[in-house]
Amino acid sequence: MAKLNRAAPPPDAVSPALPVTALGLTGYLFIGTAGVLIPSVMPFITDEYLATGLTLTAIGLIFPARAVGGILGNLLAGVASDRLGYSKLVWIAALALAASMALAGSARIWFLFLAAFALISIVQSSLTTGINAMVADANRDSRARALNVLHGVYAVGATISPLVFGVVLQQGVPWRWTMAATGLIWLIYGAGARLLVRRISLSPDSPSEPGTPPAHDGPERAPDPQHKKTPHSGARTSFLSSVWAELQDVLSSNLGMLRNAGFLSLFLISFIYNGVAFSLLGWVALFMQESAGLSTFYSISMISVFYVALTAGRFLCAAYAERLGYAATLLILAAGLALTYPLVIFSTSAAPLVIGIFLTGLTLSGLFPTALAYGTRLYPQHSGAVTGVLNVAMTIGTMLPPLWTAIFSDLWSFQTALGINYTMALILLAVCLYLTRLEPRTKS
Repeated sequence: MAKLNRAAPPPDAVSPALPVTALGLTGYLFIGTAGVLIPSVMPFITDEYLATGLTLTAIGLIFPARAVGGILGNLLAGVASDRLGYSKLVWIAALALAASMALAGSARIWFLFLAAFALISIVQSSLTTGINAMVADANRDSRARALNVLHGVYAVGATISPLVFGVVLQQGVPWRWTMAATGLIWLIYGAGARLLVRRISLSPDSPSEPGTPPAHDGPERAPDPQHKKTPHSGARTSFLSSVWAELQDVLSSNLGMLRNAGFLSLFLISFIYNGVAFSLLGWVALFMQESAGLSTFYSISMISVFYVALTAGRFLCAAYAERLGYAATLLILAAGLALTYPLVIFSTSAAPLVIGIFLTGLTLSGLFPTALAYGTRLYPQHSGAVTGVLNVAMTIGTMLPPLWTAIFSDLWSFQTALGINYTMALILLAVCLYLTRLEPRTKS
């Protein structure tokens, strides 16, 4: 998250909108692949660790691990983007994601796997924040369209990859190998992104990176004797102190946005969006295997059903959100979720459950990118901060609802847990109704 009490960084070295957007779209396609990896292999993770004596609730700690890592990653992304610029942050985070995927794939002890998975979330959240802010800044005249397309490409990756994972896993390939293969994708992307960024940054027409000191026409000022170079240990201490001070500043300044009623509504929308999505997706493959008796491939393919709908919905939102208005778009989606989610809750056979999963994906589709566009309109000079704070809301949504879904499933049943989650859809509808009343006062 970027800070609100400093001027927004100048455009990245990758300044033309087309290269920036293309880099972001490619990255988000792969983020979609990585994002559904754990839901796809969840039945195998569950089987492996249940055999060691863990409960479903203990295995559900994978979601808080993801969330804690995601929140920390968003905080670090603000500091990193100030120092490096969004484009450098993207390729560095991609390479770090490749390394952390390899680490998680090799970890056998449960708590080591959780730690490695938290590391994956740290770097993936940094990457996500960098890409969102980069694309929003590059498309300032059509943010809702650009961000819905960006997240639609995410949904394309998330639609295709469960089918691939399902085929591979059904053939008996170990689930840890799928993590290693996903890490290889990020290694290639990170190396390619670095080459692209370097090539464009060397162009004579490219502006300097964020964080680069401005050129001076006059003579340089003499160095202050109070700021002489220190030994390496002192430099490291100074750097860590600086980072810690910046993180504190990030927290205090960005919390100020949440005092704005409109932005607080967007925070709740982002939380509910991911809360409903991940409490369903995180367990749906296991549920379909055990309750509906579906094979590994067909159980995992339910994730693709969700993302087919999410993809279609996001491209529809990209086409109509600017014309309908952001608040109206959010209200239509919230009303649709309130009407269709009961199909998931009350279905007792495969066919209506598949329809319910599809409609849930369709109605959730444009919530976050449209909320993000709304937020960057409220704070047009702080797209990095807006992206970071709303990503934190989404990350909390990946932690609490999936975890309480596991707990309630242990106590009662999966359908009971989903019924409890339906309260989030009703809260979402109320929040979006409030935004429709607020929007005329916030338009600019």
